[in-house]
Amino acid sequence: MSFKLLSNKVVLKSRVFSVASQKWRGPEKSTFHRDVVIHPGAVAILPINAKGEVIMIRQFRPAAGEWLLEIPAGTLEKGETPLYCAKRELIEEIGFAARKWKKLGAIFTAPGFCTERIHLFKAWNLKADFAEQDEDEHIRVVTMPVSRIRGMVRRGKISDAKSLSALACAGIL
Repeated sequence: MSFKLLSNKVVLKSRVFSVASQKWRGPEKSTFHRDVVIHPGAVAILPINAKGEVIMIRQFRPAAGEWLLEIPAGTLEKGETPLYCAKRELIEEIGFAARKWKKLGAIFTAPGFCTERIHLFKAWNLKADFAEQDEDEHIRVVTMPVSRIRGMVRRGKISDAKSLSALACAGIL
């Protein structure tokens, strides 16, 4: 079954993403319209310290209207590889660099309307490092044993999809 993009007009451009009005032709030759959020992609990192605890962040998310408990993450910059971005974001968000890395997979966050793909990584063998946080981020670092994380997921206290995906891919959930 083949689909063909007939037109793609950017109707909104923001600092991180844009929105395009698209016209498509389906395999049965009919056409349809979609508004699509065009996102450069992102990374999310599951950092594990020497005690086997997960280092998470509590961050205020305006779209959710609340503080969410999640793993460190960030948007890919132009020309940046996912691993390079993950290394940069880990230092910026929690103040650690990792000597060991493993790619856990990649997920689409909302494929019904958004192109964002998040590359998931596990990072361990951590050492303290420092980089400036983004000025618009409000982050608190939280370290948790795996048993506590499992309980919080069961009670709905951790509801961030990228975090749940990385925890599942790493075999923690």
